[in-house]
Amino acid sequence: MKTIAVDEETWEAIKKLKAKLDAKSYSEVLKKLIEVWHLVELDMKAEKVTLDEDEADLVLSILKDREKYYSSKAKGRNK
Repeated sequence: MKTIAVDEETWEAIKKLKAKLDAKSYSEVLKKLIEVWHLVELDMKAEKVTLDEDEADLVLSILKDREKYYSSKAKGRNK
């Protein structure tokens, strides 16, 4: 177990966030914050990706095929 020092304002914000997340521990709060940070970073990187028209069409086709595959798989489990 490690201890970190934070100022009063940060401590109050973390306590409020813990309550809002219904987290069991401050470690859980920090893990969630790190997870969200990674998602934001990924989103920012994804915004920078550029594709020409043919590449974009291929990506859309793959995504649609994948969606069909997984939706048909899910239907098979529900039977």
